[in-house]
Amino acid sequence: MLSCDGVGMIKLVVVGDVTGAGASTVAVGIAQLAVENRLSVDLRRFGADDRASIDARNFSELLLDGIDTGAGSPSSVLEIQGSTADICVIEVSLKDENELLSNLPDSKIIYVQGSESNGRADALLTIRNHNFLEEKFSLCEDRLLAAPTVGDLINATGSAVLTRSVAGEREICEHLVIGAISHDPADDYFGRFGRKAVIVRAEKVDIGLAALLSGAECLILTGGYEPSPYLLDRAAASRDTTVILSPNPTVVTAKNLEGTFGMSPFSHSDKALRIKKLMTQAVDIAKQNELFF
Repeated sequence: MLSCDGVGMIKLVVVGDVTGAGASTVAVGIAQLAVENRLSVDLRRFGADDRASIDARNFSELLLDGIDTGAGSPSSVLEIQGSTADICVIEVSLKDENELLSNLPDSKIIYVQGSESNGRADALLTIRNHNFLEEKFSLCEDRLLAAPTVGDLINATGSAVLTRSVAGEREICEHLVIGAISHDPADDYFGRFGRKAVIVRAEKVDIGLAALLSGAECLILTGGYEPSPYLLDRAAASRDTTVILSPNPTVVTAKNLEGTFGMSPFSHSDKALRIKKLMTQAVDIAKQNELFF
């Protein structure tokens, strides 16, 4: 652990160069690193667009130990300037960066260069402090961090929700699995994948039941057909799987889901735990000193 003796308040601004670069993910990871260094931490989102509102709400719902994540709405400059924590981590989009930094001239900055712009499968991070010293490091691609939520799958496919699980639309799905041709191999096939959404033609009741029995987080019925009441009753009774109905055939539904990985706004406590682990591995003590002291 690093000592926090003599530490003044530091504003640490996290900027993503493109939407989906991973700025929210990095901000949550950096905030947790600061807590590990026995520092008090505020985590905030600055901006006025819909994405900023979503990120701020998601921050507030993480309930991270030792981190004040705000009231669920984007923070103003005055609110950020009034932070009394040792470290205030602020996520901001590239378009709002100048407005924020003009009011926080002594901030340390982390630029998150996403895979869309760096041609890599991971995110490249650059730390820049007020003396314009730079330190670069990267985070590897991670399936859990990239995974969409059930809500993202609903929006991407234009599906109707037929039954909801206990976790509902906030549950994450690390795998998208197309239903097997017949029931015989379905149980073993679905069982290979954890945290999954299964895509099945609505009239294939036996395949849908196999998906439910395998513990799928989401069952996506395709083709717009009226699903079996028996299938829906089973799903409603267990409340383990959210069942949705896509108006499109399987091929179109699968294509609509292609862009959901890596673009979902950061949420879910399991993702917070994963980014904490990855940041601890990527950011050594020297880099932590540069960030927090």
